[in-house]
Amino acid sequence: MKEKFLKILPYSGYVLFVGLGLLVFFVAAFMVVVVRTKEEQKVMMPYVIGKNYIEVHNELQRLQLKVRLETQRIPEKTDGIILAQSIDPGKEVEAGSKLYLTVNIGFDRVTIPDVKGQDLKRAKAILEKVLSGEVYVPLQIGGITYVPAVGDEPADTIVDQIPGPGKETHSGEKIYLLVTEPNTEKKSNQSSNDSLDSTKFVGTPVPFVVDYLLRKKIPYRLKEATKPEFRDLHGLVSSFELKPTGAEVGAFFLNPSETFVQDYEFLEYEVDDDDLYSAKISYTKPGDDTEVEKEIFISQKLKEDEPVRFLIHRAGNVKVTLTGKETGVAKVWKLKGTY
Repeated sequence: MKEKFLKILPYSGYVLFVGLGLLVFFVAAFMVVVVRTKEEQKVMMPYVIGKNYIEVHNELQRLQLKVRLETQRIPEKTDGIILAQSIDPGKEVEAGSKLYLTVNIGFDRVTIPDVKGQDLKRAKAILEKVLSGEVYVPLQIGGITYVPAVGDEPADTIVDQIPGPGKETHSGEKIYLLVTEPNTEKKSNQSSNDSLDSTKFVGTPVPFVVDYLLRKKIPYRLKEATKPEFRDLHGLVSSFELKPTGAEVGAFFLNPSETFVQDYEFLEYEVDDDDLYSAKISYTKPGDDTEVEKEIFISQKLKEDEPVRFLIHRAGNVKVTLTGKETGVAKVWKLKGTY
């Protein structure tokens, strides 16, 4: 028995040696994999100061950085730009590192006032002093669209506004006004609507141009919407052309990631039958239960499978109904804001 053990002993030494060698090999290989993995998780911190946070958000997400936002208010600087970053640009950091960004809140927060029914001079005075916290700030008028008065509407009076009353926003958002034409003796070159050249309505909210065309009894077609280069063009007219058959209106439109309480909506539908079609929008006035209906398309001839398009401004929940003169209701859209 002793002799057998002595014969086996040298072989066990070899086995132990080989086993230790394999263990060292696997440990070394494991360490190499760990080191390489850590190296692969290193990311280079970009320079983001001076850029708008919305523009760099996706890039920082791709780098797997955990972004924490802090705010500072410098009215002279653009709203949303990054003022400081906690990690120096060009530095290598591990994916998952925390990055603190200081973002500018350059605008005061305001609630859009209701200027409908006010004369233009009074409306301008109201928009010049809008309460924000404990201070008054001005709202910028993006544009004034003049339309012929209908019925007993007084001259030089606000009949619509975008954004609508009650919207919680910032003082940098522009407000657009739809105003009845002033009395003849008060008309200026700026307010005259006698000529409809191709640039007249470019940059004007599409719903205001539609209102003007309906008041003038000019038929129109809305072309396919195009994506604007800048968000503040969203919902505005991109092109306008008056033809013998009516006006052709182009529009800028962005598909929002969220359904805001107030926003523009682009609607499109191919009709099933040849007919004369009309469309109306209906909504409940804020503050009471009164339902308001407004025509946005009147007795225009469409052929089977021809597309009809609308771009409306939705302030709250609205319903849009497309109706054929002979065929009845063709399409109903029920639109609701969430955020």
